[in-house]
Amino acid sequence: MFIGPVRFDVELRQLVNTESAQALKLSNIEFLVINELISSRGQVVSTESMCALLLPKVVTAQDITIAITNIKAFLGANTASMIEVVTNQGYLLHVKSRTLQMHSSPYAAFSIKQFSLLLLLGVMLVIFLATHFKTTENIHFSLPEQILLDGKSSVLVPIYSSDEELDSYQSKFREVAIKLEQCETLTWDKIYTSASPAGDMLHFVMQVEVDKAIKFENLKVLNVGESWDFINDSWLQEYGLCE
Repeated sequence: MFIGPVRFDVELRQLVNTESAQALKLSNIEFLVINELISSRGQVVSTESMCALLLPKVVTAQDITIAITNIKAFLGANTASMIEVVTNQGYLLHVKSRTLQMHSSPYAAFSIKQFSLLLLLGVMLVIFLATHFKTTENIHFSLPEQILLDGKSSVLVPIYSSDEELDSYQSKFREVAIKLEQCETLTWDKIYTSASPAGDMLHFVMQVEVDKAIKFENLKVLNVGESWDFINDSWLQEYGLCE
């Protein structure tokens, strides 16, 4: 995914300038901000909705402003103009630069050598996933951040604050994703979830677009034990994650 000459690397959580080869390692707030802007490219993303994505961590509008400022500083004067501040609403990432012509294709930013290396790494990743992970027919995992449910409108997005949390809870969140995938109807467009460091609380932030407005709902589950077996079909329906 590109913003002008700058590539958004989801797996490494960084921005890479393909012209200067400079990279910016993104903080959690910066990563979610740029991910939301790209996912909603051409549409205004409200500050409130971005703050809600990091719950239960408290994030203020000032935190979002600082993240946007850091991102625009890395993009440079010309490319930064693609991110517009919409007064009293939020932020808008334009589809095309207003001062620079974007590459007609994302591959135009790569040399033949770079493209060949990228293709090789992609093949190796596919082989690795095929030999190390067993999935159901309709579910695919985009590691380490998102679990995409084929044929459904919802996306389960676990948020980890450290590699240790990822190692501890990734397999459990996958099981939750599989159970969600088996629901007849999913109520939400996106379901963001995280576990407390001690593992005794789960937090869900559900998001859905209704009549061009974004609706959020929060759910906290306390006194969670080592087993998450309580998350079954009836539990998901009772608490409104699916129907």
